Amino acid sequence: MNRLATRIALAMLIVALVSLLAIPTALTLADRATLATLPETYRVRLLANPPRPWTLGYWIEVRRQAPRPAPMAAVPTDAARLRDEVDRLVAFVDESRTARVEATAFAVVVALLTSIALAAWLARGIARPIAAVTNASSEIARGRFGARVRLARPAAQPRETRELAENFNAMSEAIERYEAERKAMVADVAHELRTPLAAMRLRLEALEDGLVAFDEAEARGLRGHVDLLARLVDDLRTLSLADAGRLTLAPVAVDLDAWARQAVADARVTWGQRGLELAFRGAGAAVPVRADPQRLAQVLHNLLDNAARYAPEGSTIDVGVASDGAEGRLEVRDRGPGVPEDELETIFERFVRGRRRDERGTPGSGLGLAIVRTLADVHGGRVSVRNLPLGEGGGAAFTVHLPRRSDDAVG
Repeated sequence: MNRLATRIALAMLIVALVSLLAIPTALTLADRATLATLPETYRVRLLANPPRPWTLGYWIEVRRQAPRPAPMAAVPTDAARLRDEVDRLVAFVDESRTARVEATAFAVVVALLTSIALAAWLARGIARPIAAVTNASSEIARGRFGARVRLARPAAQPRETRELAENFNAMSEAIERYEAERKAMVADVAHELRTPLAAMRLRLEALEDGLVAFDEAEARGLRGHVDLLARLVDDLRTLSLADAGRLTLAPVAVDLDAWARQAVADARVTWGQRGLELAFRGAGAAVPVRADPQRLAQVLHNLLDNAARYAPEGSTIDVGVASDGAEGRLEVRDRGPGVPEDELETIFERFVRGRRRDERGTPGSGLGLAIVRTLADVHGGRVSVRNLPLGEGGGAAFTVHLPRRSDDAVG
């Protein structure tokens, strides 16, 4: 049972006990007070015959041993004495009835006040956190995403209310972060689209004015800007589908080692034209994973493209595959300046290019590594980056971790 339910049950139990004990206790005290008003002779005679267990008097003197009175024959029986005893008995009964009524009313008032106090204490403990969450949610509904729930004395709150406040604050932080990313993304997309469009406009205006001739070089330049726009649109579409949970995969059993070896062999000519050499380090054994080969090729292309931007001309980009039994790893190493320590956590964010010096001077959309992380996530894996020590040649190593499927038959 959780703490809040325990507190409610305990409060209800206390109310029930107070209600059950208040009236009998008050009546017992009233009986004692009324009994004390009798003379000793009558009190001894009344207590000489103990009451039955199911009567209230039994609980007054259940353990008290009263002395035996003198036989009735020894008591004077004249009319005056008898009348006096009757009068005292009538007065005792009247006082007892009055005392019981007053005691009952007092006990009801005490039980009612105790119940009200407990109910108010319990309601305050439950209502205040809910009111805090309600106020914060109203602020968020008005677009103020910085609203947070502040609990007075969090340690004294039940675990459920603390978790409610913590989860709400985490949700509001996520909404605030998402809204900031959305605004930044809209601004970045506008900037990225404006750059090639502006360049194309200038070239087209120059062609219209006859300032430049339309030759193969000019056509190649225009085609490069069009390709950049197309790639940016494709990257944005991939990310938007992933955000919406609609990015589909066609996973099959893949030997990551054999697949990467062939992919590197096919890409050597293309990257060689950019003045870079590709080297492959295999795992020495099959590394079965379940992945979409086309998406996997997109991951490798983006990692190679990122490495090519920072690798010095004529250097080597290393592509390696390894496995530790639980996962397969695809790693791409460059010989660039590495990633600044304060950017290791943000390098996979959208439109983050970092402060590494671009050795190649090639344009980029800032979405390549974000695509890598997204595709790794939808494959059930993850991506990481680390800087290599000088003893290993320096640079940065980007690693894609994919869950290994030992039960898949790789053909």
